[in-house]
Amino acid sequence: RLIQLDLPISEAYSLESVGKHSFAIEIGPQPCGVLRADIFNIAKEALDLTMEWIQKFNSGSSFEGDAVEAYNMAKSVDYPRDPTTGELTAVIHPQLQDNDFKLLQPGDPVFLSFSGETVKHDGEELYPFFVNECAYYEKKIAFHLARKITLAIPSISVTRD
Repeated sequence: RLIQLDLPISEAYSLESVGKHSFAIEIGPQPCGVLRADIFNIAKEALDLTMEWIQKFNSGSSFEGDAVEAYNMAKSVDYPRDPTTGELTAVIHPQLQDNDFKLLQPGDPVFLSFSGETVKHDGEELYPFFVNECAYYEKKIAFHLARKITLAIPSISVTRD
């Protein structure tokens, strides 16, 4: 999946944000210290295909344009918190957990409070992603919400001098 993050540089939090034209390949959540063959092979294939494309481009190959489905980040959502202590008062609802990139509609459950109450989505139809990622706890992000868009990719080629 292609995620377009139009973050101001002051809010950027990853290495690709320092490049003029950059991208990142993210393979997904991995427990620290765990090496899985399936995830390794997916990452290797993605990197091999990227390097092959760069070599073809640098050798003068032309590429036809097309359209690609993408997700444009609209906003981040924090966990419900105690206003005094800042501690979490809810967890991701089981119906949202593991449902990244599935349409979230108004009224769909998003959090389950520790007292057993369901907190429902009250915004527009959007697509959640990076749901309950441990790396985002410290950033106070329970999940991101995105709009599905179509990007037009122009035909490209390079001419060598």
